[in-house]
Amino acid sequence: IRRAVNMILAAKRPVIYTGGGVVLGNAAANLTEFVRLLDYPITSTSMGLGGYPADDRRFLGMLGMHGTYEANMAISHCDVLIAIGARFDDRVTGNIEKFAPRARIVHIDIDPASISKNVKVDVPIVGGVESVLRDMVKQIEESERQTDQEALGQWWTQIEEWRGRHCLRYAQSSEVIKPQYVVETLHKVTHGEAFVTSDVGQHQMWAAQYYRFNAPRRWINSGGLGTMGFGLPAAMGVQFAHPDAAVACITGEG
Repeated sequence: IRRAVNMILAAKRPVIYTGGGVVLGNAAANLTEFVRLLDYPITSTSMGLGGYPADDRRFLGMLGMHGTYEANMAISHCDVLIAIGARFDDRVTGNIEKFAPRARIVHIDIDPASISKNVKVDVPIVGGVESVLRDMVKQIEESERQTDQEALGQWWTQIEEWRGRHCLRYAQSSEVIKPQYVVETLHKVTHGEAFVTSDVGQHQMWAAQYYRFNAPRRWINSGGLGTMGFGLPAAMGVQFAHPDAAVACITGEG
């Protein structure tokens, strides 16, 4: 952890990359503290959505083949990548030879078999995400070393330029109600507080991209060997567990 902290504090173009391990490890609060302490950009897999508030300016959206332009560009140009509870799956990496080619990598995961399985990392840390992040925050706060504010400022300027392309923008028409608009409207009318389930497919990705999750365990979806027909029974289960909550199932036509 000490090696990782030294590498993280020395970064000039850092990116934090998180996955479902943050949600499973109940580490959302620890992750939020970690990110805001450093003021580093953060991106997430679909399974990690809600582990960090999507409305926060530091959040770049998802990465990978269904991710945002700014998230993927940041990954491609970062010098230090901090992977937390994520497994570097093929939907994220694409061509592994071209994934984060300039980056030194810190990887935190509770499963040792997941570390350096797909992408070789420089600092492996086997442990629960919550406890590791807690230790990291403590060491950062106690360290005499500071982040490079000038380099970080330039990095944020570049990221905002990429973000300025508005890659998720779509043409709206009064005659056609588009799926993206449906999901955005669902977010608006539920104040972003619904439990959202989905099946597997393009509508699943629209839900992940356009419903901005600010809390963990609000996005209930089947990722990685995803299961067709998951959405409706999942919604029934969520409603059973939370009888008074708003639950939405976003489904497609197959």
